[in-house]
Amino acid sequence: MSGGGWIALGTGVALGLIAARLLPLARRSVSPAPATPPAAGPPRLPDVPDIVRQMLAVSGRRAMIPVILKLVDQLLAPTQVALFASRPDGRLSLADGRGLPESMSRGFEVESRPGAPAALPPMAGFVPDVVAPIMADQRLYGIIGVAGVRQRPEEAASVLKMVAELSGLAIVQVEKLKATQDRANIDGLTAVFNKRHFQERLTEEIERAQRDGTGLSLLLLDIDDFKNYNDTNGHVAGDDVLRDVGRLLRSSVREDDVVARYGGEEFVVLYPGASKALAYRLAQGLRRAVEQHPFPGGERQPLGAVTISGGVATFPQDATTEVELIQAADQALYEAKAAGRNRIIAAGDGTG
Repeated sequence: MSGGGWIALGTGVALGLIAARLLPLARRSVSPAPATPPAAGPPRLPDVPDIVRQMLAVSGRRAMIPVILKLVDQLLAPTQVALFASRPDGRLSLADGRGLPESMSRGFEVESRPGAPAALPPMAGFVPDVVAPIMADQRLYGIIGVAGVRQRPEEAASVLKMVAELSGLAIVQVEKLKATQDRANIDGLTAVFNKRHFQERLTEEIERAQRDGTGLSLLLLDIDDFKNYNDTNGHVAGDDVLRDVGRLLRSSVREDDVVARYGGEEFVVLYPGASKALAYRLAQGLRRAVEQHPFPGGERQPLGAVTISGGVATFPQDATTEVELIQAADQALYEAKAAGRNRIIAAGDGTG
């Protein structure tokens, strides 16, 4: 059996053990509480093994979110549920939810509480009765919170904890399989995705945005005066800059964002589900990370440091096709260069 086969087998056994723990709880929830009117009928028993298979079949962490919410809904029937994803900067971002106030849309951010991975700060319109951290390998992936539990509320804490455990194991398994698949799609120099993979993901994300009614933003960027850097410091040093920029981009984006080398010193970042305002803010963070990095010889660049410029465009506001979205971002990048470099400009509004 291959290494990937052993990983799948071992994780599948672990998932099966947790599913076996969930099933008795699910069966107990079949009998309605005494106060439930007979006409309401018993809640439907969720097919836990099927949900486990769905978790393992998804292509990434984001695609697992609706499966997790479905399991929570079927086991606890809460009036409100929120799933927050952990970001690299330590903040929590709302990945999805049910019954939440309009002020809590996808991407809504809160500060995580140091030393309390299962804690959420107070939020207007959502005060969870129970929360559980999604953790695996001592890493926090997110937090699930529920309020208004209508099905077996006395078991809500244990049920939600096991759903979170199941989710954590499934995420690790999916990421291991995804990492194996991604190796063929990585640019050899910069260790970000290559252009071919970016094109495939762009098609997928536009289809998802059309289907789900969510936004999709794209950042096209390049290294300012890169030819000058190569001429001044040599091409070996130039390759080091490309490697470091790729590393900075990878470490500074959100978990589900896609970073790819578009060609030469050009890079592209896909921001699934991000509005133009959010993508612009995230892109500014990338720009500052590059500007502040101590690249050797950067002081000899025209701006006194190695910097990047970029253009942000959003589907469907700025474009209705893949080609149009890239063109809109490219035009904004051109405007950023013309405006003096080391800046980000959003398509359509000249923000820079």
